[in-house]
Amino acid sequence: MAGDRREVVILCDKYTDSIRKLQTTIKQLQIDAKIVVLEEHSFLPQGVNSLFEYFIPARNGPSGCQQQNQKDHEEKGLQYDSLEIPEFWNIEMQGNQGSIYELGCKRGSIYLKEPAEQGIVQRVEWQTEDGWVYRNDSYNKYGFKYASEFLDADGNVESKVYYSDKNQEVIVRHPQNDVVMLLEHGEVKRFFNSYQEFLTFGVKRMADGGKCIVFVQEETCSILDMEKDGENIWDAVLFFHKEVLERYRDRNGEKGYLFYAIPEAYSENHVSRNALILTASDQIEKLEEIIQELPEVTIHIAAHTQVSDKLQKLAECKNVRVYPGISERDLAQLWDKCDFYLDLNNYREIDDAVNEASQRNLLLMGFENTLHQRELLIRGCIFSPEDYKKMAYVIRYLIRDPALMQKFLNAQQRRRKEMWSGFLEEMGEAGQ
Repeated sequence: MAGDRREVVILCDKYTDSIRKLQTTIKQLQIDAKIVVLEEHSFLPQGVNSLFEYFIPARNGPSGCQQQNQKDHEEKGLQYDSLEIPEFWNIEMQGNQGSIYELGCKRGSIYLKEPAEQGIVQRVEWQTEDGWVYRNDSYNKYGFKYASEFLDADGNVESKVYYSDKNQEVIVRHPQNDVVMLLEHGEVKRFFNSYQEFLTFGVKRMADGGKCIVFVQEETCSILDMEKDGENIWDAVLFFHKEVLERYRDRNGEKGYLFYAIPEAYSENHVSRNALILTASDQIEKLEEIIQELPEVTIHIAAHTQVSDKLQKLAECKNVRVYPGISERDLAQLWDKCDFYLDLNNYREIDDAVNEASQRNLLLMGFENTLHQRELLIRGCIFSPEDYKKMAYVIRYLIRDPALMQKFLNAQQRRRKEMWSGFLEEMGEAGQ
């Protein structure tokens, strides 16, 4: 960001496929932002960091407050045959798991990171001769042991220790007492009375006065419970699912926004004569009239449940295909086949269909009274129900003029960026 604008920190509970979409969106928008996950994760991709990496910096990671790692490191995981074991012990591998033996007695188990063919160690369990697993060691993408869990005889974690690259203790957590300690060169520098207090401290320190956005992937998002001095630690909340956002707003949640992903590249729209409708009922505005007005266009109507006799009867029309109880595979094929999405169904939206269609580069069209995500549609694609003939005319015209169709699609793609720009402006930040 230019000038005196502050960096954006986006907080997530854990790393998932939706975070990959978030990364791509940030790249496309050229936003100066860093993504931080609270869930401990030792093999995060470049550009995503865990809160623990803040205190235990690594190559290309954020600058931590303690700086106990002195060197940058190459991303090269630990090969199982390089794992240090006592003399006369041996390792035997089978599939994605290995065993450590001392003169035929099993003393440990090795778990590899996927794909297992690479032979990179992710976790090692150590056990006594009688089978008690007393310690779990976790390894990171740099090949270092970064954490150890110490377990009691019942398998409960008594303590968890995080290490620097020099094997110095940096964080010690006691889950049973719910306390956390930060150490520096062996000395306790800060004590936290709860894990939540530690997380809040870390998040505030990472944001460092900048803007903090929470990215909610599931309804049970622990970050939304965090407070600092009685106030929320975040400036805005992005929701991956529309339904979760709506429930958040119903509970008087503030500054909640729907996340609109921007793909690295949009799929090609072939301007075919295929239009898609996803519905949970047979209440589809002006459907019979649209079918009659567009005999040259095949209208595909899909539902996850069985459909009514009304829709089954419409399937007798030459230009209508109805898919009751559609499978994920068949729906994916329909997304690829169709180039128009008609947002005509009344009542609830299923599968975040309008947003999905926009991301897949289908041109969106709908009626004023049926729109589920109006902000994604452009001018010229929203009609009153009485103007259904005009809608049909526009569809026919666009099929005959692919160049004009592409202009409509370009405008629709810009809508997604414009919504991000508005969101960032509200936060006082810059977007493209």
